[in-house]
Amino acid sequence: MTYEWQRTLRDEEDLAKRATATVPRMLAHPAVTFDQLSRLSGHIDDCIARLGRLITDLEIAGTDQAWIHVAKAIHQLWRSLALDAAERVRSFETASIDVRNASAAR
Repeated sequence: MTYEWQRTLRDEEDLAKRATATVPRMLAHPAVTFDQLSRLSGHIDDCIARLGRLITDLEIAGTDQAWIHVAKAIHQLWRSLALDAAERVRSFETASIDVRNASAAR
């Protein structure tokens, strides 16, 4: 494995660890907006795609399975955050529907 890929994996791992600390706080914040959630989801999706490409590159290059395992673990962290963000978006949308239904019932 080249030094560049090792550094890339360390950087990706650092970013994912920081995200696992900050994203849940953002999702739980009562003043978070739908626009913020949408942008966050887009960023998370970009990270998932980037890790997917990296995993493919590592596999094609015949990289040691230990490094591929690290990349897959980081990928899974992003996928978990994506699920959490999607759930928050759904709850935001459900709350909007409930408000509209309550207004229409009056």
